[in-house]
Amino acid sequence: MIILSKKTFEISNIQSVEELNKLSLELNSREQVSHIKINKASITFNCIDIDALIRLIHGINKELTIKEIVDGVKRQYDFAQKKETKHYFMFRNMITEDDIDVLVKNLEEDTRYHDVRYDSQNKLLTLISSQRDVLSLIRKELFKINPSIDIIEHRKPIRSQDVFNQKYLQTYIRIGIFLVVIALAIITSKDHSQITPILWFITMLLLGESVLKNAFKDIMQKKFFKEDVLALCAMIMGIVSGAYLETCIAIVLYQVTTPLLNKVLERSLEKIDKAVEMPETGIKVADNQEEEVSLYEVEVGDVLVIKPGETIPIPGKVTKGPSELNTYSNTSTYELVKVKKGSIVHSGDVNAGQNPIYVKVSETYESSNYIELMNIASVAPSFESKIEKYVKILSKFYTPIMVILGLVLGIVLPIINFKDYGQYIHVGAILLLLSGALSSDQSTSLGMLAGFAKAFQNGIIIESSLGLDSINATQTIVYDRFDGVEVTEEELELFKKLSHMGRVLVIFNDGPVALENDQYTIYNDLSVEEKLEKMDSLVGPIVYIGDSFKDIELLQKSYVGISRGGLADSKVVENSDVVLIDSELNRVYETFLIARKMRSIAVANNALTLFMKLAILITVISFTGLPLWSVVFIEFCISAFVMISATFILE
Repeated sequence: MIILSKKTFEISNIQSVEELNKLSLELNSREQVSHIKINKASITFNCIDIDALIRLIHGINKELTIKEIVDGVKRQYDFAQKKETKHYFMFRNMITEDDIDVLVKNLEEDTRYHDVRYDSQNKLLTLISSQRDVLSLIRKELFKINPSIDIIEHRKPIRSQDVFNQKYLQTYIRIGIFLVVIALAIITSKDHSQITPILWFITMLLLGESVLKNAFKDIMQKKFFKEDVLALCAMIMGIVSGAYLETCIAIVLYQVTTPLLNKVLERSLEKIDKAVEMPETGIKVADNQEEEVSLYEVEVGDVLVIKPGETIPIPGKVTKGPSELNTYSNTSTYELVKVKKGSIVHSGDVNAGQNPIYVKVSETYESSNYIELMNIASVAPSFESKIEKYVKILSKFYTPIMVILGLVLGIVLPIINFKDYGQYIHVGAILLLLSGALSSDQSTSLGMLAGFAKAFQNGIIIESSLGLDSINATQTIVYDRFDGVEVTEEELELFKKLSHMGRVLVIFNDGPVALENDQYTIYNDLSVEEKLEKMDSLVGPIVYIGDSFKDIELLQKSYVGISRGGLADSKVVENSDVVLIDSELNRVYETFLIARKMRSIAVANNALTLFMKLAILITVISFTGLPLWSVVFIEFCISAFVMISATFILE
C-alpha cells in the first residue's frame, strides 16, 4: 500500500513572483516531486532525492534557502559547506539614518555577522556572513526597527550614483539600439538588401532577450528540448523564411503569454490548496472574553469554544456543556455520543447538538487528528497515477518526434532543393513551436490534485493516488457490510447506485438478517477465509469496501481498498488506499463518481490538446501560410484552458 519514502522540503527566501512561478513550473515538471504547495514567499514539496534538485533550484537563485521539514520542524538542509560571503545592501523609503544606525548596532552584536559597515555617502551597508538567508534575516530585524524601510541586496559593490545607470541608462541604450536597428530593417526591406534578414534577426533577439537568456542556460545544461530553446530555434527559422514582422510579433507574444500561463497555474494551485485548507483559527476563551486566535498558538490548558456544527480541532476535556457529538471519524460509530462537563473529546468530532461546548485542550494542534488527516492526504500525490504515467510517456516521445519532423521540413529538405522546399522552413518553425511539452501533461497532474482535493472536501481521504485513479480500472465491487447491523433504506439505495456503475456488485452480508436480490450477488455469513476464496473467483481487478481489523487481509488482497470508519483503527487505515471519515454512507458512491470525473477531465484535456495540435499541423502543411504569432496564441489558449478545466471538478 503506502510507502512513506518521500521527504518534505521547503524552499524559502523567494524574492519575486517570477521566481516563484519559475520554481513551481520546474518542480512540477520533475517526476519525483509531488504535493507542491505554493505560498507567498516559499514552496513546500515532497521528493525522494533533494540532491538531484539542488542544481535546478540554485540555477534559478543561489540565495534560495532549502529546509527539510521533519515532524513539523524546519531544519536547514546542509547541501554544501557554508562559505563566508560578502553582502551589499541598499535601502528604500529611508527618511533618517538613525534607524540604520540602530540596525548596524544590532548586527554588530550578532555573532552571525562580522565586518559590518555602513557607508553613509553611498547609503551602502556591507557585511560578511556564512548564513544563506542573510537578506531574510536582516529584513526581519529591520522590520522591528522601522517597517516602512525596505532593504535590497546587490551581488556586487554598488554606489548610489550607479542606481541611475542600472535602472535607466541601460534601458535607454537598449531602446535606442532597438529603434535604430528596426528602422534600418524596415528601410532595407523595401530594397531587398542582403543585410535585411540580419537586421531583423538582431531585432528579434532584442525583443526576445529573456527567451535568449533562458535558452542559453538550457543549452549550457544540455536541455535541448526545453520550450525556450525550441521557441528560439523556431523564431530563427521564421526570420530565415522571410516572415520578419510576424516572427517579431510571435516572440513578443510568447514572452507575454508565459507569465500569464504562470498566473493561470498559480490560480489553479491556489484553488486546490483552498479546497484542502485546514482550519487555522479558533475561538479561545480567557477571563470570560472570546478571542479568535491561531490554532498553532493554542497551548495545553487553553479553552476553546466549539459551536453547533463545528468540528473540534484539538482534543481535550469538556469544561462546559452538554451537547451531542458525531464521532464517526474517530470511532466509526453512527450513533451520536452525549458529552457533558468532564467528558473527553477528540479532534475530528463534530458538535451535532444544539449547544456550544467549551473544551480545555490537552494537546497541541500539530499532534491532533486534523493534522494527521492532512499528512495522509499530502502523501497521496507521491505516486503517479496510471493516466499521469501514460501522458508522460506520450510527452517523452511527442517532443523528439515533432522536433525531428520540424528539422527535416525546415532544414534538411530546403538544403536538398530550396526551390521546391524553401517554403517549408516556415512549416518547420511552426512544428518547433508545437513541439514543446504537452500542456495536458501539466493539466493531468493538476487534475489528479484537484480530484484528491474534491475527495478531501467530501470526507474522503486518499492515501494513494494509485487508489483513486485505479478505481476506474476495477471490474468488480465487493461491499462488506457492517457486522451485526441491520440493513437500512440508505444502504439499499447505495447498493442500487453501485449496481448501476457498470461493474459486478458483490455483497458480503454479516448482518442479523439474510439478504436476497436478483440485481447483484449476495453472500451471507461468510468467514474471512471464505471471503478470501470468493474474491479469488471474482473477475478482477476488485475494489473492496470494508470497515474493521478483520477486513485487513481482504483490503490487502484487493486492487483498491476502501475502508469506512475514519481513523478508528490505525492498522485498517494503513492497509487502505481510500479512507472514508464522513458518516454519510453515500460517500462510498461519491468516491466512484469523483474517480470517474477526474479521469474524464484528464482524458478530455489530453484529447483536446492532441486534436488542436493535429489540426494546426494539418493546416500548416496544407497552406504553409499560418502566421507564427497565431500558433503562439493558439498554444496559449489551449494551455490556459486545460489548466483551468483541470480544476472543474472542484466547482
